[in-house]
Amino acid sequence: MNTLDLFSLKGKTALITGGRVMYGKSCSIALVDAGADLYLASHSVDSARETAEEFRQRGSGTVTVVPFDQEDPQSIRDLVATVVAQAGKIDVFVNASRIIARGGSGWYQEEQALARSVRVNSGGLLYLNQLVGEQMIRQNSGSIINIGSMMGMIGVEKHNYDGEPAMIKGAHSHDYALNKSGLIAWTRHAASYYGRYGIRVNSLCPGGLASDRTPERFSQNYARHTQLGRLANQDDIKGPLLLLASDASAYLTGLSIPVDGGYTSI
Repeated sequence: MNTLDLFSLKGKTALITGGRVMYGKSCSIALVDAGADLYLASHSVDSARETAEEFRQRGSGTVTVVPFDQEDPQSIRDLVATVVAQAGKIDVFVNASRIIARGGSGWYQEEQALARSVRVNSGGLLYLNQLVGEQMIRQNSGSIINIGSMMGMIGVEKHNYDGEPAMIKGAHSHDYALNKSGLIAWTRHAASYYGRYGIRVNSLCPGGLASDRTPERFSQNYARHTQLGRLANQDDIKGPLLLLASDASAYLTGLSIPVDGGYTSI
């Protein structure tokens, strides 16, 4: 096989959650550009339809929006059933869901809010991964890619937030760290279970993403802690995502790869 053909997703069915904004949108674009037929699961259906039209202009595959609520077990079941009924398979599943149902901002949060955060962000995700995995077992193939965070690997560098008190409060939302670090552990565990069925499970753990709303002082502080001297841009996750989604990574599983400009290597 031609080396570049290893990265093609033509004829592949990809399901993504959280694929409408931020890193998730970059992942969706990578899947579409590589030729996948994309199922875009979203709680914000109207906005997702607008985004889907944008994606259709880019790739050769189809883009289908499916309603999805990670807090609702029936919605999770309906999502998987819909994709399988229409496509007959799920070759690639990308969990790019943003952390929702946050317990709050800061260290001290209400018990009910914390419990909901873990139930939705970890429990809902585990259930969805389980159902997707069952379908992939029937196929005897598939790639599961979790979009984690480098904050699941390390603690908070408080000096990044010098002069930005509101940001440091949010950075210490410890339910986020729990959910993201648990995702890394689950990736290893799931890889050890699903490998016998020809299913690969990996995670990408990106660092800070630059945007128009990123305070300049934070950008400068953060950049000093990376080897490459900058925050990530929207393109930086596309290559690693395509690697894990495609046959180019046929012998890679159980990995959690930092996409952080070398931040965690220091």
